[in-house]
Amino acid sequence: MSFITAVPRLVVGTTLKIARLPIDTALKLAGRDRSLAADAAEAAVKDAAANITGDTELKAEASAQRVATDERRKAEALRAASAQATEKAEADHAEQQTQVERERQAADQRAAERKRKADEKRKRDKAAAAKSERERKSAAGKAKAAEKDRVTEIERRERLEQLDREDAALKEKDKALTASDEAQRLKDAAATAKAKRKAD
Repeated sequence: MSFITAVPRLVVGTTLKIARLPIDTALKLAGRDRSLAADAAEAAVKDAAANITGDTELKAEASAQRVATDERRKAEALRAASAQATEKAEADHAEQQTQVERERQAADQRAAERKRKADEKRKRDKAAAAKSERERKSAAGKAKAAEKDRVTEIERRERLEQLDREDAALKEKDKALTASDEAQRLKDAAATAKAKRKAD
């Protein structure tokens, strides 16, 4: 390396460092890396200076810096794409989780509705069974009462018939006794009349 080529490289490097100092300081304070645009501009200035001075080392440095800047740009693009993909995946996942939660809530509501309807049906069936049992018992009670009334009526009729038969028998007996008494009276009267005739 000759002094003639070293001086322009030194001047270019120093000038670029001074020019970049405010930019790099601001980026550092902001917590960010070196600016790609500044690196690309620096590589372009170095390349132009190398072309003017014929400094091959400066040209190689400019080329290496341009390649490094391109690689950083690609890496940042990949990071941005990855971050975007991650963000989209997270958004999709959140949407899926929301959808799953909505479906779960809907399923819970359907299950609760089915349970409510089943409970209502069970209550209706129980009430209907109880009503049917009450009606059956009522009908059985009425049938029993009707049968009792029928039996009572039959017994009453049979008793009346028995009383009628007994009354008829008593009347026949009274009639026979009356006839017997009358026959005895006539017999007695005839005997008295006969005795009276004998006495005369």
